[in-house]
Amino acid sequence: MLRKAVENFRRTSGVQLLLGLRHEILYRQFLGSAAPKGRAFARDLSGKPERNYCFTIAFNTPWIVDVLTKAWQAFPTGTRLVVIDNSPKQDARASIEAICAQRGVAYFRLPRNFETNPSRSHGVSQTWIFHNIVKHLKPDMFGFIDHDCFPVGPIDIAQRVGRKIGYGMPRHARSSYLYKEAKDESCWYYWAGLCFYNFAAVEHAKLDFRNRLDIGMDTGGGNWPVLYSKHPVGEFEMARLNHVAVSVGGKTADYEVYDEVLFHVGGASYRSRATNADYRRQLSDHIWKTYLGGIQDRLISI
Repeated sequence: MLRKAVENFRRTSGVQLLLGLRHEILYRQFLGSAAPKGRAFARDLSGKPERNYCFTIAFNTPWIVDVLTKAWQAFPTGTRLVVIDNSPKQDARASIEAICAQRGVAYFRLPRNFETNPSRSHGVSQTWIFHNIVKHLKPDMFGFIDHDCFPVGPIDIAQRVGRKIGYGMPRHARSSYLYKEAKDESCWYYWAGLCFYNFAAVEHAKLDFRNRLDIGMDTGGGNWPVLYSKHPVGEFEMARLNHVAVSVGGKTADYEVYDEVLFHVGGASYRSRATNADYRRQLSDHIWKTYLGGIQDRLISI
């Protein structure tokens, strides 16, 4: 009863207004922090021959970054992987940086992010990357993939984008706070965990990867009013969703696979199943043995 009362209180217009103001202040402060470091990192990246970039935001889970960086080595994607670290835990940051160093993957540590909500933290981090790194890097193509979403076969991401504005996994606005029912099928956005763009098409857009709960959109929904709503849907390439059954530890669970080649663990940083030590260890073994040729190249023992 108390929990429900607190939730109802938080949803009152006055409280929502104050929370919105608090989020906006934190967002503006974060967006402007460490900007010179972002520009310097972009200069370092621009000295390489690659013109297509995939950014992933790491968050406290070295074992999954280990998987992702190995998968990027094993399967061609046509993009250069860049790990952007948003981990608040010092030991996780040290491990993730070491993994990147060993695999020759570019690594950058974000300034301190004061957002505690995973969705908001992820969204403001992506927005920081676009405005403080990508806009100075000026690549041909760039995008984002979740740190727990990795290729299990070759995929030419730049080819998927092609001459369109972008390529990604579409989601639609939802009417309820818990996104159970569709609100308006015409209002859509790319899921923040799989979204790529022709830089020339979005260079001057004020991209905003934050969620927009007020219009029923999760992380990435902030780009609906500034990008997706301004163009016909046919100018965007859509990924397709499938599922694969994975049996580990006597339990079978369905995992998402995008375009039959991008395997998504889902919630590796915070969901109970993936954070259970025994299940995580068995899932890691399954991933390495099934997709990455065995555990001999694994850097992180769970």
